[in-house]
Amino acid sequence: MVSVKLIPIWCKRNLTILTNCQNESDLTTDKLPSPLNDVLYQKVAADMIGTPDPISNLRPVKYFVAANETPEETEWRLHRQRVDQFNEDFWSSNNALFVNAKAEYEESIRARGEKVTAEALSVFYKDFLDKAYDRQMAYNKQWWKENIGLLYPGAKAAFRQLMQKKKQEALPLSFWDKNFE
Repeated sequence: MVSVKLIPIWCKRNLTILTNCQNESDLTTDKLPSPLNDVLYQKVAADMIGTPDPISNLRPVKYFVAANETPEETEWRLHRQRVDQFNEDFWSSNNALFVNAKAEYEESIRARGEKVTAEALSVFYKDFLDKAYDRQMAYNKQWWKENIGLLYPGAKAAFRQLMQKKKQEALPLSFWDKNFE
């Protein structure tokens, strides 16, 4: 008789709960029953988007790298990673500057013996945006350049994929590949 343990245990043979296991050699704890574990054990076949970064508030992207990735696809993926890193760097530093400046402003308001209100903070927000205008405009110009720069590698990669599909469709079938049903 198999003893029941408190942790979920799976049967190797048919991945069902302990009650369906025939003997102790079928037991394993390497795969616990949860939707999260089912997702984690699957092979990744697409780009993965993570939860927002606490400082930059941007969602990181982990790009899928195919085993048969073409040089055009590699160039496009690397360019996208550079643009993502550029965004991450800018927004991390911008948001850190904002948080520090806001904390200093709130402290100065409290030092004067006043309450921190939405009206008092609106003065800070306006001042911060005015001071950050040149930096923000430089970021916007660079961001547009980077995104427009993504068009050419993306078009090359898409064209290569299209040509590969056409080539595969045009290949003649051998005698053994034909279906005689």
